[in-house]
Amino acid sequence: MAVGAILDGPQAEAILAEGHADLIAIGRELLVDPNWCLSAALALHSEQPFAVLPRAYSFYLERREKVLER
Repeated sequence: MAVGAILDGPQAEAILAEGHADLIAIGRELLVDPNWCLSAALALHSEQPFAVLPRAYSFYLERREKVLER
């Protein structure tokens, strides 16, 4: 497990891809960015980034993202 100073999705993905860990633990970064999972999915260009969130949260954030893209 990797923990500590993992700031974004690409960094977490690199740790996993390089075989340095099988699991990424984030904690304090969630205090900075409560939508860390969504931010990581967007940064990693996920095909369905809003699928990482419960529907109760994602419906607004997905709609907000479309407005911001305009």
